[in-house]
Amino acid sequence: MKKMYSVFMALVLMMSLAACGSGKDADVSNPSSGIQEPESNDEASTDAQEPEPSVELSSDAQEPGQSGEPSAEEQDGAEAKALVVYFSVTGNTKAVAQTLAKLQDADIYEIVPQQPYTDEDLNYNDRTTRATAEQNDPEARPEIRGSITDFEKYDIVYVGYPIWWGDMPRILYTFFDTYDFSGKTIAPFCTSGGSGLSGTPETIAGLEAGAEVLDGLAVGSSQADNSGDAVADWLGGLGLAK
Repeated sequence: MKKMYSVFMALVLMMSLAACGSGKDADVSNPSSGIQEPESNDEASTDAQEPEPSVELSSDAQEPGQSGEPSAEEQDGAEAKALVVYFSVTGNTKAVAQTLAKLQDADIYEIVPQQPYTDEDLNYNDRTTRATAEQNDPEARPEIRGSITDFEKYDIVYVGYPIWWGDMPRILYTFFDTYDFSGKTIAPFCTSGGSGLSGTPETIAGLEAGAEVLDGLAVGSSQADNSGDAVADWLGGLGLAK
């Protein structure tokens, strides 16, 4: 009887051990057993929580509220096209115009009268001369020989002239009547014996309401051949220097 009891207990013990081993394997293989991965160490956690470096905007970066649309010049990939136009009889304004065109790498065009002016036409002491008569007549429009090809392609037009009797020569009025300056920028410059611009930029602004007229430059006639510094300073003040 004791022998049978011992055998029976041995069988019970063996069955219990087998059941325990089978239950451990089931927990490991079961995805839902609740086993968790170990936490990351302190160094790794610190690296993960560091804020991303901030990005500094460059001077060319878009500011808040801007559309970001490229300008017409950026779309074309080219700078504004410039033209220097001048009228000169004695050569003073021509000298300044050539200096300006060289500094700005601009095209240049001379306003040539259909009927050239003679020395007698410009006699300030004779009230009957052609130039005096024209300047005294607000409706005078001397004819211009030739024309500017593709004027519409120019964005900035530098316009130079001498001062005659406190104003632009009337042939400049012909020029402004001839071409459409809408949307363009006009930068006037003149030569004179000492009368300065004589209000001509304001006159031009009145003639060309659709254009932007910038501050003008006056060069003394005696400095016309050496106007490089004056022209460069003027361009710099306008923000147009290259």
